[in-house]
Amino acid sequence: MRQITLSQKSPIELVAFDLGNVLTDVDEKTVSIKLSKLSGRTPDQVHNIVFGKARKALFETATMSFDEHAERSIAALGIDISVEEFTALYDSVLIPYEEMFPLVEKIAENYRIALVSNTSEPHWNFAKRFLPFSELLNPVIVSYEVDSMKPNPVFYQALLDQSQIAPEKILFIDDLAINIEAARAAGMIGHQFVSQQNLEQSLIDLGII
Repeated sequence: MRQITLSQKSPIELVAFDLGNVLTDVDEKTVSIKLSKLSGRTPDQVHNIVFGKARKALFETATMSFDEHAERSIAALGIDISVEEFTALYDSVLIPYEEMFPLVEKIAENYRIALVSNTSEPHWNFAKRFLPFSELLNPVIVSYEVDSMKPNPVFYQALLDQSQIAPEKILFIDDLAINIEAARAAGMIGHQFVSQQNLEQSLIDLGII
């Protein structure tokens, strides 16, 4: 399928943002260390139990509930904390990237904005409380609601179906190259986020700002 690159001008109608490492920083190390001290396990062991890719995929696609993941993790770590306390620790890995917020709000003055994230229900509920533009995000495509994760084509089709916008009019912003490749394969314009400065230049090139 033909790829659309940032050098090819196209009238954008929707700018879709990933959450982690785009709108927020993600610090799983600090929480792993905290839980390590409680459990007597190494931070790496804790990380695998709490944040391991295969484990996250289960509750980020609604194969299991996050509460079930919390209960299993607490049991595996052998620690005495509640599901609520575990969830608060889990949520704390998201650190608002506040420098990005004015840019997103500026874009939202003239374009629709959307969220496109592989994430869990507690993380999205937590993020909604600190993203000043959360109510403007339309649509919100989160993996646990569409039962699919990037780079699966089903995820991108959910964005197309819910936005009702042609793919060539969507700018898809994500930090992972594999997810951008899948967006381009779906006909969208893809930008791999490496820095806010780099994104701003791409937005200028596209005539968005």
